[in-house]
Amino acid sequence: MLVCDCNDVMYDVIKEAVKKHGNNQEAIMEETEAGTVCECCLEVECDKVDLPLPLAIEKALEELAKT
Repeated sequence: MLVCDCNDVMYDVIKEAVKKHGNNQEAIMEETEAGTVCECCLEVECDKVDLPLPLAIEKALEELAKT
């Protein structure tokens, strides 16, 4: 699933960053570069991606809590 169109960041990359940084969006953005160009993927309504960054972080946290 594409999370950031500008930097071609996929969900799996976000999930790995969430393992390290929890829900710290700034740290995740710094590590992955997601949301650092046009910032559309920071908005839940972004239509350029499969899963916007805030929702990707939320999903990753839920998945990691189950393991």
